Amino acid sequence: MITVKQAVTAYRKMNAKSLPPLTAVCQALAAIDQQLDASLHHLEQNDKRWRDGLLQAQQLVFELMAMTDATSVEGERLLTLYIYANQTLVTASLKADVDAISEAQAIVRNLHTDWQHAKKKQVHTSYI
Repeated sequence: MITVKQAVTAYRKMNAKSLPPLTAVCQALAAIDQQLDASLHHLEQNDKRWRDGLLQAQQLVFELMAMTDATSVEGERLLTLYIYANQTLVTASLKADVDAISEAQAIVRNLHTDWQHAKKKQVHTSYI
């Protein structure tokens, strides 16, 4: 099994930086939210595919972890929040826990709102 540190190292080596970081973060959070919605829907329908969305959401959370610079206090806090969200998804997967999925989704939605706000406030400079 790959460790978080190995995942971070591998991601940083492979990162093509094709998207601005804030755009990538916002897109990942939106995709996680969609996967969690799908998981909740499948779980309500007793559809065995409910875990698929959780696994994809976890994969995206790992991507966000890899993008996080934990050298600052803020980065450490954000990484800790991503780790907590991931652990909550693991619990949800093991116990088919709707409340755990909803808790993780609330975290993701709050982060998405905050990052969208930061993106709007970002100063764009033109290079001449």
